[in-house]
Amino acid sequence: MTNSPVMSSPRHVDIAITGRCNLNCAYCFYADEMTARTDLPTGTWLKFFGHLADLGVMSVTLTGGEAFARPDFFELVDGVIANRMRYSILSNGTLINESTIEAFRQGKRRQRLDSIQISIDGSTAAIHNQSRPHSFKRSVHALRLLKENHFPLTVRVTINRHNYRDLKNTARLLLEDIGLS
Repeated sequence: MTNSPVMSSPRHVDIAITGRCNLNCAYCFYADEMTARTDLPTGTWLKFFGHLADLGVMSVTLTGGEAFARPDFFELVDGVIANRMRYSILSNGTLINESTIEAFRQGKRRQRLDSIQISIDGSTAAIHNQSRPHSFKRSVHALRLLKENHFPLTVRVTINRHNYRDLKNTARLLLEDIGLS
């Protein structure tokens, strides 16, 4: 039996920085639990990021709710970066626009970003919007915008009763139409 060293802290941490979301997805298990809670203040998160860095955490994933729903989102990103950590983002994409792209150009925000994950649940608005109401057009716009600006991207497809027959078309949309790898 070999003794493997056990890390004293995790290398990566996923953090829900908000319970707020601009969508009302029927299947979201998180919404009911989180909407009743208030978000931690910016200063508390910034101190927490310092503690994570002291523990040796190397990267964080910022999620929610919808991470971009926080007005101080980029201040939190800067706090992660100031503590010498890398970061990823999980998002529904609906709040990402040209101003968001511009905000990523400041400081080391692009340099320290590992990926942005956007949720797409169908190849058309009719399918996607059954899961994520009124969001297909904005989510696909965000994907195209991020792709055009060479952001590291991933996509999450939550398979459900509305879209399981559409997976080939969804893959075609993402790979051929949008041009993701």
